[in-house]
Amino acid sequence: MFMAGILLGPSFLGHSQIFLDTLFPWKQASLLLTLSKIGVVYFVFITTMKMDIIATLRGARRCWLFGVIPFLSSYIVTALLLSFYNPGGKVDESEQIVPNVFTLSSFAVVTQALLELNLLTTELGQIALSSTLIAEIMQWTSMALQFKSMKQFNYSVEIVISLLAFVLFCVWVIRPIMKMIARKTPMGQPLKESYVVMILLGALVSAAISDYIGISFVIGPTIYGLVMPNGPPLATTISDKSEVIISQILMASFYIYVGINTNFTKIQNWKMVITFQCILFVGFMVKVIACVLLSSRYKIRPKHGMALGLILSVKGIIELLFFTRLRNNGIIDGQVFSQMVLYVVLMTSICAPLIKVLYKRNPRVLKPQNSVEGHVMRTIQNTFENIEFNIVSCLHNDGNVHSMIALLETCNPSKESPICVHVIHLIELSGKFTPVLLPMNKQNRKSLSINYPNTNAIFRAFENYSNNSSGPVTILSYINVAPYDSMHEAVCNLAEDKLVPFIIIPFHGNNQSLGTLTEPFIRDLNTNFLDSARCTVGILVDRYSSLGLSISKICFHVGIFFIGGTDDRESLALGIRMLERSNIRVTLLRFVMKNDIDNDVNFEMLNENDEVEKEKDESLVDEFNGKKYNNDNVVFDEVAVEDCIRLMEAIREMSTEKDYDLVMVGKRHSMGDLREEEMSNFMDNVDQLGIVGDMLASTEFCSGKVPILVLQCGENQVKQIERLGSTMLTKCVEKC
Repeated sequence: MFMAGILLGPSFLGHSQIFLDTLFPWKQASLLLTLSKIGVVYFVFITTMKMDIIATLRGARRCWLFGVIPFLSSYIVTALLLSFYNPGGKVDESEQIVPNVFTLSSFAVVTQALLELNLLTTELGQIALSSTLIAEIMQWTSMALQFKSMKQFNYSVEIVISLLAFVLFCVWVIRPIMKMIARKTPMGQPLKESYVVMILLGALVSAAISDYIGISFVIGPTIYGLVMPNGPPLATTISDKSEVIISQILMASFYIYVGINTNFTKIQNWKMVITFQCILFVGFMVKVIACVLLSSRYKIRPKHGMALGLILSVKGIIELLFFTRLRNNGIIDGQVFSQMVLYVVLMTSICAPLIKVLYKRNPRVLKPQNSVEGHVMRTIQNTFENIEFNIVSCLHNDGNVHSMIALLETCNPSKESPICVHVIHLIELSGKFTPVLLPMNKQNRKSLSINYPNTNAIFRAFENYSNNSSGPVTILSYINVAPYDSMHEAVCNLAEDKLVPFIIIPFHGNNQSLGTLTEPFIRDLNTNFLDSARCTVGILVDRYSSLGLSISKICFHVGIFFIGGTDDRESLALGIRMLERSNIRVTLLRFVMKNDIDNDVNFEMLNENDEVEKEKDESLVDEFNGKKYNNDNVVFDEVAVEDCIRLMEAIREMSTEKDYDLVMVGKRHSMGDLREEEMSNFMDNVDQLGIVGDMLASTEFCSGKVPILVLQCGENQVKQIERLGSTMLTKCVEKC
C-alpha cells in the first residue's frame, strides 16, 4: 500500500499534472489530509492499546544488551559520519535529528514484521520485542532532549503541567473506568456497541486535547491507548470492529498522502543523496554487526544474531509518520523527506528476504538451561519409576478438564513417583501484540481473570484434583497467549527447560462447543506439536467426555494395541506405570504379522536397526508379562494376523468383544515402510493419529465412543518417515 502511494505520487504516475489533478483534485486535498490524520490517530491508539509494556520489559532482563549496544553504536557512528560530511558547512536541525530517526526501532513496526514473518513467539522474536522496547525508550528520551534544545520546541511550564495532568487523568480516571467496563462484560461476550463508540471517540478527543495544549496530536492517543486494558474483552472487541476500516481505508489515505508528498524528481544533488544513503547504510551495518558480536555472549549462533540485527532495522509506518511530522514542522525540507522515504523503501526491500534466508523457523536460539549440549532424551521409557513424573497438560477450555484430570489420575501418582503437572491454558492472541507464557500466582490471577475469566475455573479444577488425588500431585499453572500457528513453541520450550517427558494435548474434534471455525487451527496446532516436540506427545481423543465419567468405576479397563516400534513402546511404558493402581486393569493386545507365502507383498529383510527395535519390543513386552504374577489386572493376548486386512478386521471385531474405558496406541509402527500421505485420501486424521489410531478413533471402533490416547515419541533417533505397513497396507485399506 505504501509503494502504491509512491507510484501514484509525483515521482511516477503523478508526474503528469493532468493525472494528478484528475486523481487528487485540489478541493479534495483537505479531505485526504483529514482522513490521513484520523487514520494516524486510530493507528497509534490501536497500536499502543495492544502493547504490554510490563510483560515485554520483564522478558528483557536476560538480553537487555541487545536493546542498548546496537542502538548506541549505530547512533554514534551515524552522528560522527554526518558531522564529517557536511556539504552546507554548518550543522542544521535536520542533521541533529537524523541519527535518532534512522536508528529508531519502533515496537509497533517490529511487531508487525514479526507477525508477517511468523516469528512472534520464537525466542528470536521475543528478544527482538524486548530489545526494541528498550531501544525505543532510549531513542524517544534522546529526541525529547534534542527537541527541547531547539527554539521551535520551547516547552513552557504550562505545557508540561497540562501534559502531566492529562496523563494522571488517563491513569486515575480513564483506566479504572475501562477496567470496570471489561469486568462487567459477560464472559465470552463482546463489548457493547455503545462502549466501543465511546472509546473510539475518546481517541479523537485525546488527540484534540494534546494538540490544544501545544504538543503533537499523536501524544494524546498514545497515552490514551497505553492506559487501556489489553486483551479480551475490551481491546479484542475494539480491534475486531475497527481494525479493518482503519488499515484498509484510513491508513490508505495516509500512505497516499505520503506518496504524493514524495517527489524523487526534485532531488537535484544525487551525489549528496548517494552519500547520505551510504552513511545510513553504514549505520545499519553497525547495528547488525553489534548484534552479531553480542550473540556470542548469549551463545546465539552468528546468523541468528544477524537476523536479529535485521529485525531491529525494519522500518515502517511509525518512521513515515515521524518523517511527515518533521516535514510539516519545517525541520526537514522536501528533498530530505524524499531521501528518508527512499531509505525506508530500500530497507523494506532488503530486510524481510534476508531474515527469511537466515532464520529457518527455529524456535530456540538460546541454550536451554537444563540441557546437556542442547539436547536431552525425554521419553516415558527413560523416566525412572522412583522419581517425579513431569507432565505438560494443554487445554483450550473447560470442556477439556474432566478428561485430562481422569487421564492424569490413571498415571498413578504415588509417594515413590509423584506427578508434577504443568497445566497450560492455550488462548489465541487477540487484542494485544505481545505473546506470553505466564505462570499463574495469587498476584496476577486477579488481574488476568478480567481478560480470561475461564482460566480461573480451569486452574481451580486442577487444584481441587491435586487436593483430592489418590497420590501426591503438584499443579503448576500457566497461561499461554499466542497465535495458533506458533502457540506450540513456548510449550515445547517449557517442556525442554523442565525436562518434561510427556505432553498431553486434546484432539481438535473433542469439543463441539468450540465450533468449526476453531477446529482447523487446533488441528494445525496439534500437527505442530508432533513435528516440534522433543519428547513424547499424546493426543487425547475423547469426543463425548466419557473418560472423566469412567475413572470413578470400580474397575477401569485400559487396552494397549501393540504392533511394534518406538511409539508403541511409549504407550506400553505408560500402561506399565498404570498397573500399580489396584482399580486399573490393563490388557496388552500384541499383533503379530505372519509372513504368508501366498501374500503378494515381500517384506524387506530386517537390518541392524530393525533387529535392535525388535529386541526393545521384546524386552518391554517381557517386562509387562512379568507383572502378571499375583496380579489379576494384567492381561496379555497375542493376536496373529495373516495380512493387514486381517489386522483391520481383528480391530473391528474387538470393538464388540472388549469393553474398554481407554485405548492407547502408538502413532507409528515398525511393520515395513508406510508413507502416510498416501492414506490421507482414505482417512481423515492419519497425519495426527496414524493409521491404527485413526481407525480406533473412528465410528468403526465402538462407534467412536471409547477415549483413545495416541502417543508419538519425539526421540531424535526416530526417523521422520512414518512407518506401519508399506504399500501393502495402503492397498488393504482401499479393499476394506
